Amino acid sequence: MKKLLYIGWIGFNNLGDELLWHIFRDKCKEYLNEDQIEIIPSVPGTDMKNVEQYDAVILGGGSLLLPGYLQILQNALHKGKSVMIWGSGIDWIEKKNLDLLMNDQLLSMEQNFKQKDIEVLDEVIEKALFVGVRGPLTKKAIEIMLGSEKANKIQIIGDPGLLLEEPDPNKLQAKEKLIGINWGTTFNRLYGGNESLVEKQLVEAAKKLIESGYKIMIYSVWGDDRPHCDRLFEKINVPESVILDKNLYTEQQLIEKLSKCTATINFKLHANYLSFAANVPAIALGYRFKIFDNAASLGLEQLVVSTDSQQLTKEILERIEIIENSGEEILEQYQSSKKKYQPLLESLFTKNFLA
Repeated sequence: MKKLLYIGWIGFNNLGDELLWHIFRDKCKEYLNEDQIEIIPSVPGTDMKNVEQYDAVILGGGSLLLPGYLQILQNALHKGKSVMIWGSGIDWIEKKNLDLLMNDQLLSMEQNFKQKDIEVLDEVIEKALFVGVRGPLTKKAIEIMLGSEKANKIQIIGDPGLLLEEPDPNKLQAKEKLIGINWGTTFNRLYGGNESLVEKQLVEAAKKLIESGYKIMIYSVWGDDRPHCDRLFEKINVPESVILDKNLYTEQQLIEKLSKCTATINFKLHANYLSFAANVPAIALGYRFKIFDNAASLGLEQLVVSTDSQQLTKEILERIEIIENSGEEILEQYQSSKKKYQPLLESLFTKNFLA
């Protein structure tokens, strides 16, 4: 029996990372012979440095193109193991460098990758069987480090969250004049460096939306986020117009809950995918590089509001207006991206890389 190690940030009750693992697991069941393959997820306690017992190592979805994880992949290659990268992305690039990168003016990635890290990345990209990254900004950053020729091997395959199963139409709820707000914390590690200011402006936006006739539903995708959702509810202070849902749902349960919304405003990355899977346009709070990388992959950059904006309230309300006027076109754009990336994401399974 072939043993595969799936590396993800899993086992921490974070729905976004858990759903990426669930998608990988389910696609393996769909395409591969369960009698011949055993998949081991990198839950806490898994010894990822000792790869001797595995036949292949897969770096899964999430912002995992980091020196530590790349060293695990390099170690696996040195042990003669197969290595694959499936929908991973880069993160933690400063806002000023993001702006430079987007304008093709960034010359170095040295703030994130030292020379020794670049050498590891170079070897991993060269020798991996499959290299599929989340978005175009991740690929651009790698091109800066390795050069465009070496980066030619890299495919942009989208985020595995695109493979979320859409729910049974019979389980979808009737649309309401309701805005879902996903809130939480990044422990102040966000663009602008001021989570409390973002929260203050989000409160103002919610109040204005309530004044215009909307109701609000606050929800979380990570247990640690719930106290922050409590505080947001208290600060909005219009309990008759705000639902505070503190439950942690499975991905399918949350998709069904969100289906009644007109739109969502999301702090965490994969809350956007859950929203779109529910056929609900999503506004992304651009708190780190990964949000912009993701939006660029979907062609939905106009729905991102950077958390360093001094006019965040105004920009959120402008995005709501865009959704009110062009919601169907936004959903069509998402479905077009899904149609483009789905075969690329599934090629890891359909083209026998794992067999």
